[in-house]
Amino acid sequence: MTDVLSQSEIDALLSAISSGDVDAAQIKEEASEPRVRTFDFLRPSKFSKEQLRTLEMLHENFCRLVQTQLSAQLRALVELTVVSADQVTYEEFVRSMPVPTLLNIVTLDPLEGNAVFEISLPLAFSVIDRLAGGPGTLRPKLRELTEIEQVLMRGVTDGMMRALTEAWSAIVPVTFRVVGQEMNPQFAQVVAPSDMVVLITFEAHVGQSAGMMALCIPYLVLEPAIARFSAQTYFSGKKSADLPAIREEIASELGAVTVPVSVHLGRAGLPVSDLLALAPGDVIPLDTRVGSDVIVSVAGRESFTAQVGLRGKRMAVQITGQIDDLVAGAST
Repeated sequence: MTDVLSQSEIDALLSAISSGDVDAAQIKEEASEPRVRTFDFLRPSKFSKEQLRTLEMLHENFCRLVQTQLSAQLRALVELTVVSADQVTYEEFVRSMPVPTLLNIVTLDPLEGNAVFEISLPLAFSVIDRLAGGPGTLRPKLRELTEIEQVLMRGVTDGMMRALTEAWSAIVPVTFRVVGQEMNPQFAQVVAPSDMVVLITFEAHVGQSAGMMALCIPYLVLEPAIARFSAQTYFSGKKSADLPAIREEIASELGAVTVPVSVHLGRAGLPVSDLLALAPGDVIPLDTRVGSDVIVSVAGRESFTAQVGLRGKRMAVQITGQIDDLVAGAST
């Protein structure tokens, strides 16, 4: 028996055996009989639960990389999450897709064979609208992408392929690369319909728009490296390999972020009567001496000291020191 009996069920079973309602010898005979487990030869299980879970965790890292990349590229908040990692037949995957949809045929060098990376058209049109300077809310009638729209999306998918390559390097050093695009799933037959594939499904939010993405990888492609898809391999590889590259990627994206910078020239106190009497041309003396450093604040935090001056015909400041360094020097 696979279920754990409660105490009341155990008492009822012992009582039934004592009264003769249940034959203990019959129970023992039934337990010794070989158990039959149903096996579907059309859908054999190729991936273990641990391997599917490892693939799910691996692509959660991919989601974090893509969020950073697309948020900077589209100038909008991007959220990408893994919905599921399942094994299905390739025919089931093809039947589940709408027509038309954006299908990218992908190679995983040096592994042999192709995979499919699908982006739903509502999501693709939203991304294209933002790339063209729009708000990203464009909802045209579903149709095949034009050549110009395909080129715009190719730039986005190439970035996603780099993120996939980065995420997979924790387990298998492969290079994802788009080698073709299709709009009809029937024209993207990368394996036989009955072959098993792993299907990783994503949900994406770009600003106020949402859509789905999916990565379909045949078992035949992953078979040479399938033994490496374990939680132990994932965590041991992630600790030593990818963290510096991830930091570098985040730092490069943060380099394009705009932050407010302000300069505090000094302070002054005035009676309300003098404040009300101010007129153009009046001079207010500040508490900062000529030649003294002023404070430069970044995002509201005092960060640097500087000297006030001119650069050409424009007011400017020249940084003379960092406030954290000055505080550290004073404390020592």
